[in-house]
Parts: sequence; structure tokens; C-alpha cells
Amino acid sequence: TLPVAPDSIVPAAAITGRRRSDTRLATVMLANHETGAIQPVAELARDGIPFHTDGAQAVGKMRVNFHQLGVTSLSLSGHKFGGPVGIGALLVSRCAKLKPLLFGGHQQHGRRPGTEPVALAVGMAAALSASLCHLETTNRQMLAFRTRFLDRLLADAAPVALNGPATGGLPYVLNLSFPGCRADALLAALDLAGVACSTGSACSSGSLLPSPVLQAMGVSGDRLHSAMRFSFGPGLTADQIDEAARIVVHVVQRLRAIHEE
Repeated sequence: TLPVAPDSIVPAAAITGRRRSDTRLATVMLANHETGAIQPVAELARDGIPFHTDGAQAVGKMRVNFHQLGVTSLSLSGHKFGGPVGIGALLVSRCAKLKPLLFGGHQQHGRRPGTEPVALAVGMAAALSASLCHLETTNRQMLAFRTRFLDRLLADAAPVALNGPATGGLPYVLNLSFPGCRADALLAALDLAGVACSTGSACSSGSLLPSPVLQAMGVSGDRLHSAMRFSFGPGLTADQIDEAARIVVHVVQRLRAIHEE
């Protein structure tokens, strides 16, 4: 296990000194799905260990150059940038040799037998092309929404704690703690009020256990158990951001008042 700084970033020198004789693979996600932190993957991959990076949260939301990262492999998922559900990709370095887990066909260079879903692959490629075409404009808009939302909550729902990098991360994700509120009660109240959010990643949907990501960052106590994740997308408007912030402020104030009784 690699160490994680309080801002959710793995230190660039984290792998150095942790390599053992039986180490066969290192893996770090390119961008964190709960905090938006962008990891220094290119620096981490220089150690010489075969290195995989999960780019699902990054591809389509930032410029990613596989060769410049210097990793052995990178995985991505089409639905993360508006493509169809059920299609993804694995980029593999020409120097890497992968043994297939399934056998029976020559498709995909013999690594994965079975007929390729052409329609899904084309849909994913088209969605990625569209995302990258408008990337800078979309990111500026998402950053403006994130800043607008956060400023309102800091002003009217204090105390509020930011979990993750204050600057430099992906603007699509915002992880906040609301001390004095229980995350499960806050999640249910916001859902009833029409605000969609979560207490962790989509892959842990349905679980009310504390986030392993936040725990790795050293977040604990009331801050850990009151953390919520908010996401922003191109389909939102400034008015919707303001309305969501107003509802969150109202719900947080109400739950804190109940907690203090």
C-alpha cells in the first residue's frame, strides 16, 4: 500500500524504497474518483516496475498522453465521458507481454477472444472525440460551477471541510465534510430534496461505510462520517448550481439543529 497525503495525492517518491524482491506490479489511478486529485503517475512510473494506471476518471476530462505517462498499461471506460455503457479500452505498451485469461479466438491479438462490439467501440470513440474537442471550454465551465457551489457552502453552511486538493484537481468532483451532520442522514435528506450526491464512489453505491479513500488521507472522526461527494457535468446550469447550494445549506442547517437538541 502506498502512502497518501492529506490532499489525496500519492507522493511522487512513494514507490522508491518500497520495492521488494517479489514486487511484480504497481498501480495508481490517474485521477481520483472521490476527490478529483490528479496523481503524479509519470513520476511514479519511472521506478521501472511494470505500472498500470486506472484512467477511467481522467480520460475525456483532461489531456492524457499514454506514451508521456510512461506506464505499462492504462484502462478507461466509455460511459465516463458520455459514451455507451458496457465498453472500455486497455492500452498496453508494445514492450509488455500479457498472457490471456480466456482462450478460443484470435481477436484482439489473441488476448481476449470473442466478437468485438463494433457499435459500442465506435460510440466510445465518437464520445471521446467530442469530449476532447470541447475540453478546455467544458473544464472552465465546471471549475466555475465548482467554485460557485463551494463558495456558497463555505459562506452559509460553515463549518465545511474540503477533502482533496484546493487547486489543480479535476473540477468535476467536490468532496466536502459537514461536521455536525451524519452522512447517511444528509444523503437521505438531500435525495428527498432533489439533490443527487453520494457518500463515496459509484462502485461503493449502497454502502454507508466510511470512504477508504478519505481514511487513507488521514480523515477521521466527525469529518470522516459527514463527508459527501458532489459531481458536476456539462448539462448543468448556473441556476441549478445555485438552487442545489441553497438546498444543501438549508438541509445542513436543519440537521445540525436537530443534532444539537
